[in-house]
Amino acid sequence: MSDASRSGRALPVAPLFALVWLLVLTRILWRDAPVDDAATLALGLLFAVGLTRARRQTLALAAALSLAALGFAAALGDWWALWRGLGDATTFAAFFVTLVVLRTTAERRPETGRTRRLMALLDPRQRTTATLYGANVMGSVLVVGAHAILAPVHDRNAPEPERRRAAIIALRGMGLAGLWSPFWVAMAVGLQHLPEVPLWSVMALGLALAVPALVLGQIMAGAFQGGTRTPLAALLPVVPPVAVAASTVVVLASFTPLRPLEALLLGIPAVCAAAQLPLGRGAVREIVRASYDRTPAVLGELVIVTCAFVLGRVLVGGLDVLDPGLWPEPGTIPAPAVIAFTIVVPAALALFGIHQIVTITVLLVLFSQVPTGVADLILFQGALVSWSIASMIGLSAISTVAAASFFHVRLERVAFGANLAFGAALATLGTAVLSLLNAVLAG
Repeated sequence: MSDASRSGRALPVAPLFALVWLLVLTRILWRDAPVDDAATLALGLLFAVGLTRARRQTLALAAALSLAALGFAAALGDWWALWRGLGDATTFAAFFVTLVVLRTTAERRPETGRTRRLMALLDPRQRTTATLYGANVMGSVLVVGAHAILAPVHDRNAPEPERRRAAIIALRGMGLAGLWSPFWVAMAVGLQHLPEVPLWSVMALGLALAVPALVLGQIMAGAFQGGTRTPLAALLPVVPPVAVAASTVVVLASFTPLRPLEALLLGIPAVCAAAQLPLGRGAVREIVRASYDRTPAVLGELVIVTCAFVLGRVLVGGLDVLDPGLWPEPGTIPAPAVIAFTIVVPAALALFGIHQIVTITVLLVLFSQVPTGVADLILFQGALVSWSIASMIGLSAISTVAAASFFHVRLERVAFGANLAFGAALATLGTAVLSLLNAVLAG
């Protein structure tokens, strides 16, 4: 058993995660269930435990955000905003548990192993292309877990430049999954602040941006000459499971009263159970047991998410009491400038270790309250583009740390590598496309 799971049981992190998850599911199925305060209290306990276990960098960021939230709450005289912010974050605790279940299931599926074996048969240039696109497909579900699947395909004894190149390509493909995947924290954050934007529209626009971005990434990696058809064929085993999982969430969110996050929380466990049942009840029990043991590993992320949402809730209260006459008229600030700011600033700050969830939460709170002339769909997608870039270059991003670890490369050589140029290209592409689309939507 891992150190994380032993510590989680001693502290009782895993039981608290399970309790919050069950209370949130109860709230979804029974709208009037009196469980909100219990879920918020359980999350508060998780947060307190998380602070005792956080890494120094996480603790410093959490302390800064907490002090900011306390300061604004004191200035506004709205101490209940802190409790409401904790309540907002309960959905994310349940979201993290659901993602753990999904990743645990995906890692154990035979389709995942089959794709890895097919990739190992490719020549080096084709393997680079397969790594790029495979990281995008697998990363849409596994997120950083995609590196664990893809790294063994590459020779760990290869020279450092080759390992660094493989890590950067895997990180590039995985990061672009953030443009469209409903299973990324980025999508959940956007849906929390812009709940009226249909999930299908965000995913469709994200895929429309991801396809040319992947081709651009392949060209910049010098792998385009190796062809695309054969590498993509190696990925065919994992495409149907990913499509089924994503389609389940979209269908439930589109044709039932469930909100997108609620559709994910209810639909994904059902999909995972259905996928494992043909392998026997023991396979289902193994997923439950392994997922339970792995939940403490996401506690650090939950601490940052909780701080960001508490601060966001306090800021919303502050914006509500300000005189609307203070806001600039729509069009005063050009929409392309707002879009570029949304994309560039969080990504640039992530390069210096400030996690994108903080800056993106603040920007979404601000720009969703202040008239900017930017459509909510465009603002949402701009945040996803920024998150995608930050996940490739951020020193505090778990994805960057994981890529460096699995491919045995120093962190700074991954973060400050070729993805800086690719991130700049993606920011330019995203700003141009979203500005044009915003002009079309504005009529």
